[in-house]
Amino acid sequence: MSAPYRPYALAWQAIYADEFTLDQVRRRTTTLASGLLGRGLSCLVAYDTRFMGALFARDVELTLRSMGVKVTLAAAPTPLPAIHYALGQRVADCALYISACNQSYVYNGMLLVADNATDLSLDPATEPPPAYSFPPVGELNPEQTRDLRTPYMEALRNLVDLDLVRRTSLTIFVDAMNGTTAGMFSSLLGEGGQTRAIEINREADPLFGRTTPTPVTAGLMRLKKLVRESDSHLGLALSADGTAVSLIETYGEQLDPTETAMLLAAYLARHHRQRGSLLIPTPHPDSAIAGMPRLNLWEEQTGLRVESLSNPAVRLNELMSSERTLPLLGATTSGELIIGRYAGYPDALLAGLLCAEMVARSGGNLHTLRDAQRAQLTRVGA
Repeated sequence: MSAPYRPYALAWQAIYADEFTLDQVRRRTTTLASGLLGRGLSCLVAYDTRFMGALFARDVELTLRSMGVKVTLAAAPTPLPAIHYALGQRVADCALYISACNQSYVYNGMLLVADNATDLSLDPATEPPPAYSFPPVGELNPEQTRDLRTPYMEALRNLVDLDLVRRTSLTIFVDAMNGTTAGMFSSLLGEGGQTRAIEINREADPLFGRTTPTPVTAGLMRLKKLVRESDSHLGLALSADGTAVSLIETYGEQLDPTETAMLLAAYLARHHRQRGSLLIPTPHPDSAIAGMPRLNLWEEQTGLRVESLSNPAVRLNELMSSERTLPLLGATTSGELIIGRYAGYPDALLAGLLCAEMVARSGGNLHTLRDAQRAQLTRVGA
């Protein structure tokens, strides 16, 4: 599944009815179409579960196609990692994602994923854009759309030991946050195994329950309560765009992104013999591992090099853009995890599945794994 790093070449996000309007979307699409035509690039148009996202995506596809761009439209709301995977499979030269990613529900936007943005722009055209009826009417030709979810899920099946997870008796609650990964985790585990994956907030809600659909800031009170009161083994929350993940342990505590990254990196080093560097956010001052006085000992025992930064996203972009070897794992303050051996982009579903594999291999005891790591990091002295 390993794919080259593709930065967010261009991005525009705005609040509904203020700047995010049909006229603005069409003007910006017109500008982009001119640049794509000039470079002879094809474009994949995809969308998430935000308000009217599918309708805006269809309008964008129509605008691009009418101007002569070779374009394909995603058949359903799609996680951003599945779009990266599709580009790696050469479905198109670039992708335009109708999404505001992890912004509040009052936003939407346009995100161009491409190798580079030379001669491309999302600035609004000065001339009036083409006028079409809105919302779009009529059925799409099947040849105009593409299923991006199924190939992405097949790739994930080849990366994670799902059989181990299935035959271990676990109860896992998954909060899809009304987003693009809904139904995917349980589908990957399938039926007939010993593990139960129970999804919540899987129904489409374009307002995301009037929250910001990213797990680090959402509170996750319902998920924490379910995990704690059902004596389950693991809770996972996946951001609406499929890039960020949070872990909830047996007693309902939400793990800091740094703690999650270190647990998963140590697991990959121990059981999958992976080596490399780990980039993590500096733990929050209130975190149980703030200060990490024994980080050197942790590095010695895992064989990993650790770089702790206040904003690792900037350093991750530098590494992935300029170096041939991706870091073993990189984490951001918002809970995005980039697992370099598998993908050069944040993938919450992949990270969540690997965390489930980690918990299954430990006999279902994330709490014990977490406590052992905390003791290793926070005890001073031998």
